[in-house]
Amino acid sequence: MNRETKTWVGVILLILVAVSVGGYFYMRQVWWPVKQAKIAQGLAASDFPWRDYSVAELNEMYPQIKNAAVPTRVTPEETYAKFREALRTNNLELAVEQLSVDSSKYEENKSVIEKAFRENRFDEAYKEYPEKIEKESLYEATASYYYFRSKSGGNFKTHISFIKDANGDWKMDSL
Repeated sequence: MNRETKTWVGVILLILVAVSVGGYFYMRQVWWPVKQAKIAQGLAASDFPWRDYSVAELNEMYPQIKNAAVPTRVTPEETYAKFREALRTNNLELAVEQLSVDSSKYEENKSVIEKAFRENRFDEAYKEYPEKIEKESLYEATASYYYFRSKSGGNFKTHISFIKDANGDWKMDSL
């Protein structure tokens, strides 16, 4: 081998060693800790080749809106009608079934209904809730409806919110 060939072979070997050492340090100091952090957070697969999950896979695994993908079985209007029917027939169990157990106000709403039942005020409550409610907003898993209530010589807009549960049934979040 002549001197020029030896020089090129040496340069190529030096470049290969530099790339290998650089790649090794990159993998150990940068890529591996970042990949392990993603695996720990559930953003990458824990088995080889430790690929990052796609946005679609992440949305399926960690939905941003609870029960958004669940198909609707019972609409807010149907839930409201059942609630009114429960008030009309003095049926405490049916009235409580229309409340969302996922609601932060569940216990408060339940105690209000139970108190009205104990005091025999379901007839009065039935008269307070009109037959028809109007949709204000309807999203994937939350909805807001309203009706007008006559009180003290004026009409007041009153809101009722709904939350979709894991079965696809819309339940009342507020009374």
